[in-house]
Amino acid sequence: MSMSSSMPELIHRWNHTFSILSIVSFPNKKLLFAGTQDSKILVFDLPNYNLIKTIKLGSSLETNTRSSVLCLTRSDDEKYLFSAGADSLVRIWSINGSPLENTVSVEEVATVYSVTDIGDIFSIIYLNSLQTLVLGCQNASLLYLDNIFERLKCKLKSKEDNNENRLPHRRYDKFFDSLGPMGSTTPSQESLATTPEIKTFQKNNTILEIPSENIIKYAHNGFIYSLCKMCTSLNCQFDHGRSPVRDGTQNKNKFTECIVSAGGDGISKIWKFESITDKNGTKVTITNNDEMDNDDSVLSQAIEFPFLYCGLSGGLVKIWDLNTKQLVSTLDTGDKSDVISISVYMDHIFAVNASGITLFYQNQIHHWDPNQGKMLSSEIFERKSKIGIHNSPSLLTGGNDGSLTLWDLSHIFQNTILSSSKMERSNSWATYQPAGLNSEEMLSTLRELISYETVSQGYDTQQQLASRRCATYLQQLLINFGASVSQLLPVMSGGNPVVFARFNGNGKNKKRILWYGHYDVIPVGDPERWTTDPFVLTCENGYLKGRGVSDNKGPLVSALHSVANLFQNDELINDVVFLIEGSEEIGSPGFAEVCQKYKEVIGDKIDWIFLSNSTWVDEEHPCLNYGLRGVINAQVRVWSDQPDRHSGVNGGVFREPTTDLINIISKLQNDEGHVHIPNFYSPLKPLCDIDYGRFVEITKTANLDENKTIDELITNWTKPSLSITTMKMSGPGNITVIPKSASIGLSIRLVPEQSVDDVKKDLINYLKESFAKLPTKNQLEITILNEAEPWLGDPTNHAYQILKQEIASTWGMEPLFVREGGSIPGIRTLERAFQAPAVQIPCGQSTDNAHLNNENLRIKNWTKMAEILSKVFNQL
Repeated sequence: MSMSSSMPELIHRWNHTFSILSIVSFPNKKLLFAGTQDSKILVFDLPNYNLIKTIKLGSSLETNTRSSVLCLTRSDDEKYLFSAGADSLVRIWSINGSPLENTVSVEEVATVYSVTDIGDIFSIIYLNSLQTLVLGCQNASLLYLDNIFERLKCKLKSKEDNNENRLPHRRYDKFFDSLGPMGSTTPSQESLATTPEIKTFQKNNTILEIPSENIIKYAHNGFIYSLCKMCTSLNCQFDHGRSPVRDGTQNKNKFTECIVSAGGDGISKIWKFESITDKNGTKVTITNNDEMDNDDSVLSQAIEFPFLYCGLSGGLVKIWDLNTKQLVSTLDTGDKSDVISISVYMDHIFAVNASGITLFYQNQIHHWDPNQGKMLSSEIFERKSKIGIHNSPSLLTGGNDGSLTLWDLSHIFQNTILSSSKMERSNSWATYQPAGLNSEEMLSTLRELISYETVSQGYDTQQQLASRRCATYLQQLLINFGASVSQLLPVMSGGNPVVFARFNGNGKNKKRILWYGHYDVIPVGDPERWTTDPFVLTCENGYLKGRGVSDNKGPLVSALHSVANLFQNDELINDVVFLIEGSEEIGSPGFAEVCQKYKEVIGDKIDWIFLSNSTWVDEEHPCLNYGLRGVINAQVRVWSDQPDRHSGVNGGVFREPTTDLINIISKLQNDEGHVHIPNFYSPLKPLCDIDYGRFVEITKTANLDENKTIDELITNWTKPSLSITTMKMSGPGNITVIPKSASIGLSIRLVPEQSVDDVKKDLINYLKESFAKLPTKNQLEITILNEAEPWLGDPTNHAYQILKQEIASTWGMEPLFVREGGSIPGIRTLERAFQAPAVQIPCGQSTDNAHLNNENLRIKNWTKMAEILSKVFNQL
């Protein structure tokens, strides 16, 4: 995105004499509302950009009733507008008519007040399904009025007089005569004794009181500046990830909505509102579920599924994953002024502070000054297109110079799908989603998964967000497929969450099978070497192409659809649990801790562990994998306290870090490649005759490389190895510069007889002993980057034999039993945690190019995998 394309285009600017403090759009009615510092609500029509109404609040005879309109919100159906501000009142307005027909009417139907003095109302939000209005106040209280329109009907029927003397401006409290955004105080009130009783409200206006039991005192330890409503999908996920009941017995009179409040104490709190209707009527209850500490005051918030964006003092924006309550990223506008307003649209973050607007998108930062003085408010909404092709995203901003400005964002999103249906699909929870075994329905699922750029290596903010969006999509998909429970399990280190779900079988003596997979992928490398977009699923010549189609999103989709299809047809006998992690490609950090911490949630009694994270040994013969090597990846670094030096000035004078490093690394192997680490080969056992016979069968049957011998196969699959994989040095890389530090990466592959801990300890001790013998002042550092235990399954067990039988039936040939030289950290973690044997069924061919450019998976392999699994799961 170029700098020019990041600048929004001005559509229209309106000018007022006082600050624009709050704004809200009514896109369907084509109206805009703006709250001002001088106690007005301005109404504009979008078709003609005209100011069509000016609503003056309060009475000209009671100056204290005229106060700043600090916040505005609306009902989803755009029938009602809610305004609030420095007078401690909420006004409810009925909005009718159309600007196209010049019939717009705005009528105040109710005024809401609190029985206690709450000061300014900084934030309001309306929960449509609960008819509940929520207020965030200056005195740190959170208030809500439930069943508003039911209360209004009852009040009108009772014909009870409206006693205006109960309103806050007649209970004046100097403590809450606060400074407004422009630093001026609310006009002082004359003595109550000399103030005549004046009807300051419309004739049809009704006064509603917030009961004392609906006031949560000290909900925060500071002003409550922001209230943000969650989308429907997040509301469902906070109900413990449980699937909605599908037999029609669910309580249709129960509704739940969630909001996030935030304020001066820096805490973002999640509140759950629930209503239950019984013979005594409808009651709304509220509970505080979780909270997130931003460390600085929160002035503004926005939610875009599933992230919470917090605008902080000091120009920072923090991004939280609402599923796991973990901080994902911190963004800096580069300006120390407060982020007073924030809007988010399709991953584009618009942060508003005194210096203007900062746009964050895909690790790019763009800033522009809209020349509106100090900006105070913003909102993004979709304008309805006249030609009906798509809706146009627009940004509305208000400033302290009295300007209200409408910006066109269409060109910023010109390379993004603008159809609101995509956003609605991502944010909606279908009550039921068929999970057929046909390629079309499976392709739809895989296409969505591939679109998430779930690279787990590095700290790219956009990829971190994409990974968590993918995890949330999987959680939502599993619920939609019929999982009895689906939730995200947070990784304590803050890494990508683990997706957990359970499908309940209907068998009497049922087993429980755990399917393990991962949704993260490795980087694409050089995009120029790809013939298609790596993150757009491409189907051509009978193959799927895209990053992750083989490793591991394709096989995962086969497993998901096979289980869900059985469940939806009431044919699933055994329970099936899914554990899908997001950091397998970087060694599964934190996965073992998740398995232990949530063992009771996952289920203590696991009978079988299944996975598909490898390929066949050729293009023709199906395989079953029963063995993997382990790995220790380490970095060995030697450095000097001196800076980089010149070889002509200092060469030969001092011990050089690179020389010392090469010296000790050279001692790890002899000229024949024999590893010198003590005890490295001691635990090894000869290959048994049965395994040898399997390998002979593979060399005879499979179409291996012509030069591949059985000895090479044995070495690759059953012998340990040590490889030097990377070498880095400090400095500019000039051939005459002596680096002050040098490092080498080691990758050690282990076999089942070896212990990871023992080899790791012996490696470290051996390198330290070798370094200690050198006459050097340089320093040595050894870092274990990641590790994985070797794994050896039992190919004669019940699960392997069932798989062998079904593979032979589906493919018309028996599978080859193979081992591999690679590593999967999660297998032994799961076996140890749940005391259950693991079984691996490869999905793709040897030509899949997993981890390489143009990764692919044959569709025939993919769909047959789903067919095989749907038969196997019920036979265990």
